[in-house]
Amino acid sequence: MVSYKDIQLTTGLSLATISKYFNGGNVRPANREAIDAAVAIHGYRPNAIARGLRSGKSRTVGVLLPALDNDFHLTIIASVEQRLREVNIGVVVATSPSADAATVDLLLGRRVDGIVAVPSPHDVDALSRAAGEIPVVALDWRAPGLDVDGVFLDNRAAGQLAARHLRSHGHTAALVLSPEPPLSSVAARVDGFLAELGPGGVSLAAPLSVDGARDAVASVLASVLGPTDAPTAFFAPNYELTLGALIAINESGRILGRDVSLIGFDGTDLARASRPRLTIIEQPMREIAEEAARTVLDLLQGERAPARERLLAPRLNAGASVARVTDTVTD
Repeated sequence: MVSYKDIQLTTGLSLATISKYFNGGNVRPANREAIDAAVAIHGYRPNAIARGLRSGKSRTVGVLLPALDNDFHLTIIASVEQRLREVNIGVVVATSPSADAATVDLLLGRRVDGIVAVPSPHDVDALSRAAGEIPVVALDWRAPGLDVDGVFLDNRAAGQLAARHLRSHGHTAALVLSPEPPLSSVAARVDGFLAELGPGGVSLAAPLSVDGARDAVASVLASVLGPTDAPTAFFAPNYELTLGALIAINESGRILGRDVSLIGFDGTDLARASRPRLTIIEQPMREIAEEAARTVLDLLQGERAPARERLLAPRLNAGASVARVTDTVTD
């Protein structure tokens, strides 16, 4: 059986350095490369269970998600796993469809050393308790009552970015779609949009449920090409509303980017599939996940401090779905 001593004979490094490397400590790049080469030569595989029993650490981090049904959640898994693998930490992925699933307790039962979570409202209390034992990092939205480190999109800036793009194309009145009840992230996008476009310049729709997004958008399309003071554009501040708006516009017979303007949120593939290409506000999903992984690593290495919040900037991915007002066709 291959052991640390075999790695030592091949590399000439001390057992202390080799042990530090396999336990996630910082070693010199040259030493790391030498150990990696020796591992490849000998086919060495650390015994994670035995090592965990000795250290009291499992060298795993839980990734807690509401579901596995969108690009954002899948990108989180891939990016967190990639970053943690670099320091020999694995991930345990779990979804939390309901409070009955007791998913946080399940992860604690697996002895994870930390949790990266897109928190569901029903998991806030359990995550708060877990944070008293292990590092917890929240993503996507600020859950009231969950006082932990967080990495989020600057959602207010996302709404402002959408408003500025519309204004640069001559739009001064727009309809903002919002699910009911909105998460804090969506509410911040709407607030930023309203503040940037200015009072009196926006017609805000009554809160719309995600399931009703398609019908709600269709119901206001008739007014878009009506009076001159009617809304000339839509902002859909999450993916589900973006999809509903696109379906409604396509089924209405209106031409996107000519008869009606739309800015969506996320959904790069959806934007590429629409004709003309949809303008969207993107959140840097990979960067958010990588920053969350770095944060949990810092906490695992003992850098505990009052909970910190990191905001990452949104990006505008401009397509051709926003018409200039002077180009808008009226009947």
